[in-house]
Amino acid sequence: MNYFTRMYKVMFVCMGNVCRSPLAQVLLENYIEGKGLQKYIGTESSGVNVYNEGQRACEEIRLAAAARGIPFDHYSRRFTISDINEYNLILAMDKETMRRVREFGRSVTPKGEIRFFRDFDPLRNGNNEVPDPWGAFSADVEEVFSIIERTIKPLVDTIPANHSISG
Repeated sequence: MNYFTRMYKVMFVCMGNVCRSPLAQVLLENYIEGKGLQKYIGTESSGVNVYNEGQRACEEIRLAAAARGIPFDHYSRRFTISDINEYNLILAMDKETMRRVREFGRSVTPKGEIRFFRDFDPLRNGNNEVPDPWGAFSADVEEVFSIIERTIKPLVDTIPANHSISG
């Protein structure tokens, strides 16, 4: 029998919350739904540089997801100081985002870990950053999609024992 002892909450963070972090959120939701874990792992995404809160996710990312049959409808939101205390794992998509998230973490004690998303990428080769595809060509979007897609399962596999599946 599979069970989680409590909800494990993951927050993906990028600059504007219209490309990388919402894609990671959608791909994690898709993965955990396929495994029947949606009641046990929660996910959200946000941005540290959101100028227009509620902006729709970029079209290139939505089209890449649609080409794979993955529903994707997301509207941006800002990362807030309360997020530091709500999530077990906060994952930054690049160094500047990490710097800004850690600034939030200086004023409160984080509930969980703050890490780079690519810490879980089996092919990262020392690179901690997911390239920002905002305004990029489709090849760049495909690269970002590939990085995020291959990193989701290793991420889920590292959920701590007191949250993990037992069988």
